[in-house]
Amino acid sequence: MRIKRLIRQTSESASSMPSPSVEMGRCNNSEYVSAFTSHYSQKTRHITILELEQATTNFGQSNIIGEGGFGFVYKGLLEDGSIVAIKRRLFALTPDFVREVKQITHIHHIHLVKLIGYYEDRFQQLLVYEYLPNGNVGNHLYDNEGLPLGRLDLWRRLSIALGAAKGLEHLHSLVPPLVHTNFRTRNVLLDENYSAKVSDYGFCKMQRKADQPGSSSNIDCFLDPELSLSQNYSEHSDVYSFGVFLLELISGCEAHNKNMSNTYETLVFQAKHNNDVDNFVDMRLGEHEKCNNGATNMMKLALLCVDLSYRRPSMRQIVQELEHIQREIAPFYSQFSEEIGVVTLGSELFQ
Repeated sequence: MRIKRLIRQTSESASSMPSPSVEMGRCNNSEYVSAFTSHYSQKTRHITILELEQATTNFGQSNIIGEGGFGFVYKGLLEDGSIVAIKRRLFALTPDFVREVKQITHIHHIHLVKLIGYYEDRFQQLLVYEYLPNGNVGNHLYDNEGLPLGRLDLWRRLSIALGAAKGLEHLHSLVPPLVHTNFRTRNVLLDENYSAKVSDYGFCKMQRKADQPGSSSNIDCFLDPELSLSQNYSEHSDVYSFGVFLLELISGCEAHNKNMSNTYETLVFQAKHNNDVDNFVDMRLGEHEKCNNGATNMMKLALLCVDLSYRRPSMRQIVQELEHIQREIAPFYSQFSEEIGVVTLGSELFQ
């Protein structure tokens, strides 16, 4: 009851406050403009089709690294030596493509995948992003059947959650707030240091469907069940999706995997009906990782995120809680303790 009361009291003030690290303005043409723009010398640019063909060996099959709602994704090498990920859509083109690109061209954050350039003609549309060598988080959590691989320790999983939360919090801090609408584990990418960056933000109109082709899921476990047929996405919808992401990090399982007992069972269902956190936490984590309060508090936070929308915390509150959990478990990871300190502050959600 104290948790719910605190969220009700703080949700309005927390969500209405601007981000402490960024000030945003809204232009007459509704483009998002960041005060940090001047710190980025390389702006999003129009790239010629010749350079993109050369970068991908004429969009050769060997360059394909994935497929999503926008189309095939290619790894490429631009003329300036930049390694990039190129998303290509053929024929079924998105209206107002360039306008949508320009609306997000000035959004920059360390935990958002950077949009480098774009191209459009009568037959195709292409988006050029920075390339992140460690792929999406799901590749490191579970196998093709959606079952745990056990590759990431609790500290790494928590750091990934915190990075993704900061990326979403930045989007929500814009004026007006930018709702992701398609947040899910496969849209959280990892750089060479396993630092998390959120991708596919700002292009909700370009998504053909939520589920990735070939996924083991035939239902969208990340979609807020409170959304109406009009798809009235809000910041609360992103919070629900982030909660599912947290559950995947904690359990190491895909939100809907082949091990589910029936078609409609999901990770959210299991979490809400699980009375023993230890049985939900990835068995491949070390015993000290399962026994400390880190996994338990991550589980509590995830359950708040997938609760009824008016009870969900804001992304700002989520960032604060994840930082608190990180400080709590730091003594178990001595190699990281000096970086963040081991002072445990009071949690704003679980006092």
